[in-house]
Amino acid sequence: MQIDVGQHIEETTLESYSMGTLAEEETAELEQHLLRCEACCARVTEADSYVRAMKQAAQKLPEPEGSRWNPRLLLPAFAVCALLIAAAVVKFSPSVERLPATVALFAMRGTDTQAHGPSRQPLLLQPDLTGLPASSSYRVELVSISGAPVWQGVLSVQTQPPTALIPPQSRGIYFVRVSLPSGELLREYALELRGRD
Repeated sequence: MQIDVGQHIEETTLESYSMGTLAEEETAELEQHLLRCEACCARVTEADSYVRAMKQAAQKLPEPEGSRWNPRLLLPAFAVCALLIAAAVVKFSPSVERLPATVALFAMRGTDTQAHGPSRQPLLLQPDLTGLPASSSYRVELVSISGAPVWQGVLSVQTQPPTALIPPQSRGIYFVRVSLPSGELLREYALELRGRD
């Protein structure tokens, strides 16, 4: 089992881990991943608490007198059901809103001078405005590598440093264009968003 950075634990592996049936070497690798991945850690915590609740509920069930029926024999089935329900809740619940990642833009367009940021996360861009004509605000545009507009907004210079909040984007190379309100292009920065989409 190889868990790459940005990759999440498969449901079957998560179930085996919560049930304590995962191989020792896989358990060690999975636990290393949990130290870095908040999303998977939250999924394991939810699954573990649900399994624990199911075990407690099963222990409180009264045993019928004179019967060979033992509700504790259903415990593994309850645990599997609990894991499936927890997995469905995690999979279909709205994604946790992430805090914006700050990206300072100093470099001009070029392959060796790109700024980097995470994909699928809001970005707080801080472009270097040194040497630009003074203005109370600037237009900011995010375009794809082919030049197609992706996002457009305003960069206010009233906050220091001036920032623009960009919604989450998929991985790839983009260009951030800073213009005067009249539309005159002043500067363009290269920006690479990295991650697993």
